[in-house]
Amino acid sequence: MDKKAFHSLLKRYLDGKCTEEEKSIIDRWYDLLDDDAQAPGDESELEDRLWNRIRGEMKAGMPESQRPKPLLPVILRYSAAAAIVVALSISVLWEARRPAPGGKPRLQSAETIHTDVQPRTIVLEDGTRMTIKDGSKVDFPEHFGKNKREVYLDGEAFFDVKKDPARPFFVYNNNLVTEVLGTSFNIKAVRNGIEVAVRTGKVAVYENGNKIPLSDREKLENGVIITPNQKVTYYAETRHFVTSIIDVPLPVPPSAGIADSVNFVYDDTPLSHVLTSIEKVYDIEIVLENEGLRSCPFTGDLTKPSLYNKLEFICQALGASYEIKGTKILLKGGKSCN
Repeated sequence: MDKKAFHSLLKRYLDGKCTEEEKSIIDRWYDLLDDDAQAPGDESELEDRLWNRIRGEMKAGMPESQRPKPLLPVILRYSAAAAIVVALSISVLWEARRPAPGGKPRLQSAETIHTDVQPRTIVLEDGTRMTIKDGSKVDFPEHFGKNKREVYLDGEAFFDVKKDPARPFFVYNNNLVTEVLGTSFNIKAVRNGIEVAVRTGKVAVYENGNKIPLSDREKLENGVIITPNQKVTYYAETRHFVTSIIDVPLPVPPSAGIADSVNFVYDDTPLSHVLTSIEKVYDIEIVLENEGLRSCPFTGDLTKPSLYNKLEFICQALGASYEIKGTKILLKGGKSCN
């Protein structure tokens, strides 16, 4: 293989036009550099590193089928000038494979899904289900890494993430990172910000330190953790996180063994028991402003109403009202029953 052919091979690789055999050869060659976990230095340093790496692998007994054959004749046949050409080409390949500015890697063999008309559901290689909403775009690799799973979202999508504690799942959306181990949640753009709402499990939402310079204190205090029926809205301009309860809270999934075991039919039942049942089913804390309400009796069937309608019925019976305070519900007013 001469210089011209070598450059042609690299260009076809970067353009995604290589044959499977050519792609396999260059991927194995790149892996030799990738194992070093270093960015390339100048041309001569890169040449030395690559040659030493290949020679070391061969001495260690690299199988014949895995040796980067096209590369060796180039290094051995050409002068220093030709080696510089090779090194520069290697640098181009490295740049195409390393993370881009802002922390988003240029994913080799990645797939981009863009939907303009209707939601589309994709099952990723790990079993995670991803429903991409209208007008949204998502980038993801053909194969996830050994230590983490990463997806890049522009728009709105619902994720039902397959549990894999050894490989956390990351969703990058502009300056925001959502990290989970196994859960279901929705991410969407809202006015002046991004909203993450959790259906099941637990997620950490924080600023992307690769895109936003963070002080030591900001690194320690960066982001929030939210649980089922909670949401957080991140406002990029002010860099504020605002947590709240989602618009339509739902019972925790029956698989959790809680929602199915609760009976919402009450007959002169102390309010404290009623509220405890609601808290368990929706995983939301209810705070009483007037502790004297705890012993008040409540009678009614709250099986069918939504969470907020349940609270309305309770408040009407007790002459109280409720407000959403962050991720909690505050029950206000009412006459004590002590």
